[in-house]
Amino acid sequence: MRISLIFFLLFSPSLLFAQTTPRTLPPPTPAAPTLPDGPLTLQQALQTGLRQSLLIQTGSLEVERQRVLSRTGYDLPRTVVDYQVGQISGPLRDQSLNIVQQSALPGVYGAQRRLLEGQILTAEQRARAQRRELTYTIRSTYYELLLSYRRAALLRRQDSLYRRAARAARIRYQTGETNRLEQVSAEARMRELQHQLALTLTDQQVQQQQLGVLLNLGRSAAIDTTVAPVVVLSPTDTAGLTAASNPTLALLEQEIDVSKRQTRVEQLRRLPDVRLGYFNQTINKERGFHVAQAGIAVPLLGGIQKARIQAAQLGEQAAEAQLRYATTQLSGQVAGLRRQLTRAQASLTYYEQTALLQARLILDTAEKSFRAGDIEYVEYVVNTEPAWQIRTAYLEQIRQYNELALRLQNLAGPDVP
Repeated sequence: MRISLIFFLLFSPSLLFAQTTPRTLPPPTPAAPTLPDGPLTLQQALQTGLRQSLLIQTGSLEVERQRVLSRTGYDLPRTVVDYQVGQISGPLRDQSLNIVQQSALPGVYGAQRRLLEGQILTAEQRARAQRRELTYTIRSTYYELLLSYRRAALLRRQDSLYRRAARAARIRYQTGETNRLEQVSAEARMRELQHQLALTLTDQQVQQQQLGVLLNLGRSAAIDTTVAPVVVLSPTDTAGLTAASNPTLALLEQEIDVSKRQTRVEQLRRLPDVRLGYFNQTINKERGFHVAQAGIAVPLLGGIQKARIQAAQLGEQAAEAQLRYATTQLSGQVAGLRRQLTRAQASLTYYEQTALLQARLILDTAEKSFRAGDIEYVEYVVNTEPAWQIRTAYLEQIRQYNELALRLQNLAGPDVP
């Protein structure tokens, strides 16, 4: 009865440590791919990408794989069963049965299980980092596509004005009011704008295709072009750099925890293993000879395990140093981005409150003067060029501001739910 109880405890260590499993995220539930109809808002694009992206699915599968592996923490060595038949202890044919089971102490298996559970949390943090990176890429592509539509609209507006100017220049040339140079210059300018518009539209199609790939749509993505092309940051996007807001720091903190669990496992492995056995034999065909065995297994070369412990402790120190380095680097990046963002915001304010109004006044005045015949075509082009440059520079300033804002949001902002 005692032998049976000992074997039961050895073979069922999970019953002793059923309460060691930490809380982790629930297993991912695969969702059927959905293809949103019509233009996508930014929020719809983010939800679609985080639900359907193959990269996110890969991260979820890795988390699930680690969950399955956590059940291997109580992996006992194989039970040895030896059976003999023959002339064992005399001239008659006897039988013997020998069962031996070696096992580490229960604390070792508990520590191994906790180590594997720590690796689940590490996989979850890696999946979170993948989600954050995908979120940043989707946002960046979406806003770049919005700006592409604005550039195309600006070129169409410019092309429309120069078409009218070219038509007027052609009529003037036909009536003898101007020379051939003005008419040729107008045509060349119109062709150049058409070329730039064609290039912009091609870039736009490429960006739509890239966004479709990011969202795993199986087609190009259409976006809502009515929204403002400027990134709007909330107070939580710039609140501060913490492990809760930055998955890189959270992952490094989790790796420190895993290193500590690894060290604990190596320390416990220095303890001796337990060996239990049962021997049953017949002697001259007479039954009832049985023996219970108990012993310990001690490593002869203790220095090997000591080296493993030292290596695990060095791994802890390396993980902690990496966290300190990453915290310093990311804090510096966040501070730099905030300063650059303040300057970029001031530039946007200048364009919106001053420069764009001046550009509009230049265009209106020059067009009225050209239609009235007060200025020639060449003079009209020269006078309106600064206005187009201002509008183009404004779009470029928006692009720079968006890049800074999205990078700051990626480092210090909250996760997308």
